[in-house]
Amino acid sequence: MRSIDIPLGKNGGLDEDDDAPVRQTIKLVIKVIESADGQRADWIIDGGDQSADIYWSVLDGLKRPTRTVETRLLLDTGEVISLPLKEFAYLLPDRSGVLVIFKPGSYTHPDGSDIFPFPNHAAIFNADGSLRCQVRFAGAPERSASYVIGLPFTRTITHKIMPIGRPGESIDPPIVQFGVLVGTKEHPPESFYVLNTESGELADGMFSVPR
Repeated sequence: MRSIDIPLGKNGGLDEDDDAPVRQTIKLVIKVIESADGQRADWIIDGGDQSADIYWSVLDGLKRPTRTVETRLLLDTGEVISLPLKEFAYLLPDRSGVLVIFKPGSYTHPDGSDIFPFPNHAAIFNADGSLRCQVRFAGAPERSASYVIGLPFTRTITHKIMPIGRPGESIDPPIVQFGVLVGTKEHPPESFYVLNTESGELADGMFSVPR
């Protein structure tokens, strides 16, 4: 079952003059894990407020080998949405969707080719499970042909940067940037790229620091 966006007015009520839909938001991201003897457990991988050890502990009692059956989203409304994939899904800062980074061969067309091939091997899905956009590098594609998208990353900028690299005046409130760490096939992910969560565009974070 899919969720339906209900337009709300400026004061939080229905308003015929305000037809902008309010997005559903996600409470938890869950992987359903199945054991060798058919038992299943829900593994909370994002959005929970307990320690990671507690979430890992649900897997301890499962007979090996285990496999991922599906990835689910639990919405704030209580609705459960099954994503068309089995990968890790990472909550966006506004919880309106998730970022998924795909490995080769994990999400494919019927002919076996990757739906999201390198270097644009990530996508954003909305809270209702629909595809919002594919993640793509901004600029000339030949420069990013060898790039590999690593883990999501959030950084907080509290000061402007002086030309010589020393901290400048403080920024209040701080700027929070959501993106990914990017590397190449030869080098581990270590460069920060800012992600536009609406368009899917990745921009080099080096040039997005206020000066």
